[in-house]
Amino acid sequence: MYYRISKFLAIASLSVFAVIGSSSLTEDKQAGSTSSEEKKPPNIVLIIADDMGYSDLSMYGGEIDTPNIESLAKAGMLFRRFYTAATCSPTRSMVLSGVDHHQSGLGSMAEFTASNQKGKPGYEGHLNDRVVTIATLLQDSGYHTYMAGKWHLGKEKGLLPFDRGFEKTFALLDGAADHYTKRGYNPARPVANYSSNGEAVDLPENFYSTDYYTDKLIEFVEGDRDSNKPFFIYATYTSPHDPLQAPEEYIQKYLGKYDRGWDELREERLQRLKELDLVSEDLELPPRWEMVRAWDSLTPEEQKYESKTMAIYAAMIDNLDDNVGRLIDYLKEIGEYENTIFVFFSDNGPEGANRSQLERWKVWLEEDGIDNSYENIGLPNSFATLDKGWTQVSSTPLLWFKGRVSEGGIRVPAVFTYPGAIAPSTRSEGFGQVLDLMPTLLDYAGVEYPGTSYEGKEIYPMGGRSLRPMLEGKSDRVYSDSDPVGFELFGYGNSALFLGDWKIVKIIPPWGDGQWKLFNLARDPRELNDLSPYYPQKLEQMISLYEEYEKEKGVVPTTEVLYK
Repeated sequence: MYYRISKFLAIASLSVFAVIGSSSLTEDKQAGSTSSEEKKPPNIVLIIADDMGYSDLSMYGGEIDTPNIESLAKAGMLFRRFYTAATCSPTRSMVLSGVDHHQSGLGSMAEFTASNQKGKPGYEGHLNDRVVTIATLLQDSGYHTYMAGKWHLGKEKGLLPFDRGFEKTFALLDGAADHYTKRGYNPARPVANYSSNGEAVDLPENFYSTDYYTDKLIEFVEGDRDSNKPFFIYATYTSPHDPLQAPEEYIQKYLGKYDRGWDELREERLQRLKELDLVSEDLELPPRWEMVRAWDSLTPEEQKYESKTMAIYAAMIDNLDDNVGRLIDYLKEIGEYENTIFVFFSDNGPEGANRSQLERWKVWLEEDGIDNSYENIGLPNSFATLDKGWTQVSSTPLLWFKGRVSEGGIRVPAVFTYPGAIAPSTRSEGFGQVLDLMPTLLDYAGVEYPGTSYEGKEIYPMGGRSLRPMLEGKSDRVYSDSDPVGFELFGYGNSALFLGDWKIVKIIPPWGDGQWKLFNLARDPRELNDLSPYYPQKLEQMISLYEEYEKEKGVVPTTEVLYK
């Protein structure tokens, strides 16, 4: 079964509110109120975590305390198979445009665009003018549109969130930053850029990214309470992206909890995944990655340090969960929770670069006066990152991590909640992807996509599908076994295509051998057993479909290895 519903909720009503169209909403906007006989369209709260792994959350097998996100899962639908791009800005371009990232301008990340890709359509490095954002369409239809957090889709005037449909914004324009200051996240970008309503801005005192973004979103909604218009919240948190930093009380909560090490933690998470029926009972723990040392081989000092880095990572997610709870509580307080769609997911798999140990970072951090002593990591003026051993824990039981189109890089936790429309405590085992978000949310908002032109400019049609039939239990899936879905990033052997439960994937060394492999994910979500020798015709069929995907989306191949 692709769709499961609790036996206690099998007869639950799935009736849906009556929505008014965009034209009547605009009329109500002019009149200043909505008719008492009509219910305003749903509010939408889209929450994105940054670089969080598949098994980090409590309802996905994690030991981290995340009751608020879990409450959304219990109130709605949890996805077992939901996919993003392999890195952040390509994912975000698809979330906002509903168009494949090779067409929307992020064919590659701006920071990692190969020389032969620069200047090519779809590789502008920012959200281009051949797409229209969901924020723009909702704003046109009478919604308030608010954004706080990470943008990463353009830094210049005309490319900011304030220019792409968001009415009120507080945005980190870069891909990451220090969580306490304007320090950047790597030597090439040592200072972070922030924008408020289209203007450059400094950070306030006592800034901590996750807390402040929530403050701003609540402030935005509160400021427009009298308008009686629906709102769209785009909450793009930078947690738990490195540098690993969290308020000290959260860190203290997890100190010592990871002393057992990554080998034991993987086993414990896999067991919980089985208890949650997210993986089969007979699934065995994948081998430890070759580049990961056995926990017992670390010195006591190394174990102590590594245990604390994972404690900080957990603290960041715990704090993120508390902030999700703040949003939920605020919307309940103002009477808007019951008419709000919540979507929560991670923008890709966990980070595995362990940047703070790279020589270039070491020099930069030393020159910048960073204190990465055991006592100071996690606090301001520190820059800690995860070892790949902890990355494998976050990916349990999947293969690899962010930047790779393996399951660990693109399969993420995802939850959809809408009281009265999506039955509580339900689960989808059908395929879903970030391209589906815009058509789904426009469907619920009663807003039509403009087709192939907007305000006289040619735009791409949406590439995803509305998940509404699956969310409401009217269908077990929206993609059939004959619907191919392609993925590609960085051009040099980081490619995949799905066809039902089948997946082909090609990844360059050291993460792969650069050859196409075939997996059946229903039996092997770990991508360990290459079936291509046994199903050569299936492999050839899917390679052909992938080649069609590259041609259709304008993928520009390259041999330059820029992202490692």
